[in-house]
Amino acid sequence: MKRLKKLSASIALTACLMALGASSAFAQYGFGDSMRTAEVLTGTGYQSWVPLESLTDEDWYVFDNTSGSFDQNYYVLLSPPFGLDLQLQYVRTDYSDNIISIQYINQNGSGLQEYHSGSARAGEKVYYRVMPVGPNDFDPNSKYTFEFRKTI
Repeated sequence: MKRLKKLSASIALTACLMALGASSAFAQYGFGDSMRTAEVLTGTGYQSWVPLESLTDEDWYVFDNTSGSFDQNYYVLLSPPFGLDLQLQYVRTDYSDNIISIQYINQNGSGLQEYHSGSARAGEKVYYRVMPVGPNDFDPNSKYTFEFRKTI
């Protein structure tokens, strides 16, 4: 009976995500390893489940509003695996890719979520970088969750 409930809940969650137009990514080696190869955040929502494979591994995500004519509000949520301390960095660029702002988000500690909400102005890109904090804060067998949602 418990398995049936879990299965039903999983199917319902999947259906909701698909109905909301959320895209997702399941990591492969080399996933978004630089600003140039950043994973593009599209649609109204995005989720990825990705492991950090080494101490030097980092994953980049970008929300591109360079062709937009108005500001876009959004939030991101980083959920690390239990016991791992991950760092979330925010980088904002103008229409010419000049960096205009850099910020480290929250720094809540091992296993705790990092959250950021903001607005990408018309003509700007917003990047997020996920990376381990210390030498033991990666595990190729444990995936973190990165979630992006546009808000009103």
